Formats: sequence, C-alpha cells, structure tokens
Amino acid sequence: MALSALIALLSACATPSDPQRETSSPPRPARAPEGNLPKVDWSAERARITRALTGAGDLSVIAHNDGHLQILIPGAEAFARDGVEPRSSLRATLDRISGVLSETPGTEIVVIGHTDGVGSELHNMQLSIRRAEAVVEYMRVRGIALTRLQADGRGETEPFADNGTEAGRAKNRRVEIIVRPFSR
Repeated sequence: MALSALIALLSACATPSDPQRETSSPPRPARAPEGNLPKVDWSAERARITRALTGAGDLSVIAHNDGHLQILIPGAEAFARDGVEPRSSLRATLDRISGVLSETPGTEIVVIGHTDGVGSELHNMQLSIRRAEAVVEYMRVRGIALTRLQADGRGETEPFADNGTEAGRAKNRRVEIIVRPFSR
C-alpha cells in the first residue's frame, strides 16, 4: 500500500515531456536575477551587438522574429574530437564576443553546445552540455556575470554539416550563443 502511494506521489511530481518542443528553439528566457539591472533598450542593443560582431569571417549574427540574437560560430577548429576545451581559434572569438556582451548587463546569454554524429546519442548529449559549460566558464572568467549565463546542449540532433566526412564532423563540433533581454 505504501509503495503504491509513493509511486503515485512520484509520478504526480514528474515533469511530462513536451513533444511539441522544437529542437531549434532556444531555451525559455530566464527571469532577471535579483538586483537592480538597468532596463535595456533592446532594439538599440541588438543593433549594437550585430554591428560589433558582423563582418568577422569567423561568426555570423542572426536576428530572429521573436527578437533574440543567435550568434553562430563555425566549428571547424572549435573543439577536438570528443573534447570540451575550446581551441585557440574559438577562444579568440569568445574573447571578442565577451567584450561586446559585457557592456549590457540586462541581457542573458545562452550557450548551446553541439557535437558530431560519432558516438552514442547519450554520450553526445552529455558532451554537448559539457562544451557549453566550458564556454560559459570561459566567458565568466572574462567578466560576464554567471547570473547572465546558461548552458544547454543539443548533442548530435542539429548538424550544421554532413557527418559523413571529417570536415563536416569538425564543423558540427560547435557552440552557438543566444542573446536576449531578461524577462521581467
């Protein structure tokens, strides 16, 4: 009797999965951290970030209809196969991005990790999260407040290039960054 009551209680507490979730949509916006964050003129800030980061051959900035910015960082030299530490080319790009994003404390930054298709799905999901966490830590050390940073992983589910070639797999070992104002 007690066991069935415990099972019923645990199943009531479980979070159901959402089959409608789009894999390409960014995680839901976080609430602003406690404290007095300045109100952000998001359209001006979005334009400033886009201007500051556009034109560099190693990344692109996409403004989405819902207002968030997506910073795509090509992955050909971002991570070693099965590695989580950003390589030097990615570190240089992250230094530039961190400098631009540190100027607006009222925005949140979501780092999304990706992998190639080699290995199990579970391993790749865990690896993508660890890559995103490594990038979050790298940006934190460069002055971005941890309260502004989130890490998420997509594993091998959103390939950018063909996983059938080494060059394609290298491009899929990447991170992307979502920037948006905190919801109030």
